[in-house]
Amino acid sequence: MDTRGNRKFGRFLIRRSHKLGLVAVWAIVLAALLQNAAVAQEQPPAAGSAQTPNTQPGSEPNEKQPASESGRRIKRGGKVILATIIQSRSTNTRGYKVEIHADGSATVKIDASRPALNAEPAQAEDLPAASIDVKVLRRLLNEIGDVSKIPTGGCAKSVSFGTRTQISYGDKTSGDLQCIRQQDSDADPSLLKTSQELGKLVETILRQVKAR
Repeated sequence: MDTRGNRKFGRFLIRRSHKLGLVAVWAIVLAALLQNAAVAQEQPPAAGSAQTPNTQPGSEPNEKQPASESGRRIKRGGKVILATIIQSRSTNTRGYKVEIHADGSATVKIDASRPALNAEPAQAEDLPAASIDVKVLRRLLNEIGDVSKIPTGGCAKSVSFGTRTQISYGDKTSGDLQCIRQQDSDADPSLLKTSQELGKLVETILRQVKAR
């Protein structure tokens, strides 16, 4: 092959090598992009990123009882506990715990009686909806708000036969509702009046429960 032919062949090889080089570069770039995409899919979410749990309406994630408005608790079965009344037991009476639900139903738990009362076992009973007047109860509790601020004071009781009545609402518990003050110059007159109404209503509810 003459010199002119060699030059043409050399230029052909240079052009060919350039084309092959571009193809190789693009192949390398494409492989790198695919590798980066695969790594990104395998990486865990960044710390602090929000994740929405897959829960059904009304479900209880991690078996925790959620709190509703005003700190009210939701028990299993979807019953919202509006308030809980507790009356201690004495020598001749049994203790009562009444969980009042927002629909007027209630769960009543009665302590086991002492041997002097024929030693009856502990009992539990569910009252149907609308058994308790929750409309008035809710109004009084909303007006009072923090039931621990109900003005109560010491009152004379028998050591053996006296009982103590309290109500829990939200995360607060009252003093002894049997000892709500009739007069208190330091208390808000409106709070005092509402507290006295609540004490009478609680007494009525307990009588109603015990009569069943």
